[in-house]
Amino acid sequence: MTLPRADVPQATARWHEKPDDAPAGTRRAPHPSLTRAWASAWSTLTTERILDHHHLHLTDPTTCEAETVSYFLTDADGSPYWTSQETDTGVPPIWRGSVLYAGSPHAEYGGAGTATAAMASATTRAGLDLAARLGASALVHPGLDQDQADRLTAAARAAGVGTVLDLATDVAWTRTLGPTLDQWWQGMPSRQRRDIRRRWHRGTEAGLVLAPLTGTRDILDAVPAFAPLAVGTADRHGTRLYGLDMFEQLVAVPGTVLLTARHEGRFVGGIYGWLYDGCLYLWASGLDYEHPHGPLVYTWLMCESARWAIDQGAILIDAGRANHLAKARLGYRPRILRTVVHLMGHQPAIEQALRQLSQRLGDQAAPHLPTAARW
Repeated sequence: MTLPRADVPQATARWHEKPDDAPAGTRRAPHPSLTRAWASAWSTLTTERILDHHHLHLTDPTTCEAETVSYFLTDADGSPYWTSQETDTGVPPIWRGSVLYAGSPHAEYGGAGTATAAMASATTRAGLDLAARLGASALVHPGLDQDQADRLTAAARAAGVGTVLDLATDVAWTRTLGPTLDQWWQGMPSRQRRDIRRRWHRGTEAGLVLAPLTGTRDILDAVPAFAPLAVGTADRHGTRLYGLDMFEQLVAVPGTVLLTARHEGRFVGGIYGWLYDGCLYLWASGLDYEHPHGPLVYTWLMCESARWAIDQGAILIDAGRANHLAKARLGYRPRILRTVVHLMGHQPAIEQALRQLSQRLGDQAAPHLPTAARW
């Protein structure tokens, strides 16, 4: 990784109080979680305990790339998604003070402000300055691909502040969509395909019906029924990930959809996500485990989601993170995501705990990754 030379113009940076106060970026956000609407919604949340937020608009004068990076300050255990990783691995709570996130761990993908080495340098320096000013114990960039992580770690080492760690922490699961559902079935492992099709047919024959909601009013009307199911589903895995406020605020993100499963009019499950630039992103699921057909709903919904996405002309489906076994069975392909952590000052115990967290997450993912995958 080559950093910008001293004689190369550096990215310009300017802070804004709200995302909407910043100038427009030069390209469309590549993922729903990098849109301005997501940043605006996230600034008002209470489920993820946002103590403060700041928004940095960057311009690289060499390439004319421009975008806004949103930073969110939480208290030590203020991010439920981060806490879920600690819970899943049995690692004690890592943070001892507030944390400044560039984006949020709840967003599957991050990487704002990393399009060029000059922008990554400005993102890092401004973020470290902000973390120091706010008294944060760390600056954390979650949801990165390897190139983004490389740019940020190189920029941090050049800045020479604290300790920087590049850690694998997540696996995103995606697969392409063909023009027909038959091609969707063919993309599954042959040893799983028959059982999954059988469960899908059983759900349909039992009377499960897909009701996609895409209008803001329709989604908001359904959220009070969906949110408790999403909370309960996450609770079964040991962590309270979601809150009503998330689903209400994120409805403003372009392409929001709530794919609901109903049985004789009863709401028995749903998946909240986004149909965005030809990809259906599945973000949060909620299932009614008390319903007689509850055991069928997740697999049925995942298959119906693919069918609906094909009908909408989507070319890709992104099933989110975690639940590795179920997604591998459905033919999704894994993509390792990384988290870059800048520790403010010398914190050897925190560094060791972070490395342990990454290692244990890797051990859990390993059976579902290609043999040569680098964690």
